[in-house]
Amino acid sequence: MISSGKTATLVREKEKRFSARLLELRAKIQDEEYIDNAIQRIAQVISKKLMEDPDDDTLFRD
Repeated sequence: MISSGKTATLVREKEKRFSARLLELRAKIQDEEYIDNAIQRIAQVISKKLMEDPDDDTLFRD
């Protein structure tokens, strides 16, 4: 079993390889309110696009 102190050290060493921006985004996705707001913004953008040109089927192409 690995002690919690050693685990924390290993995690910090791994995090040093990631950019500050990536670490910031990782923290944000743990925030439920941030995720809810992001989903709402995505829904608004899609709704606006559909209202602008409802015949444009390129929005949902595979």
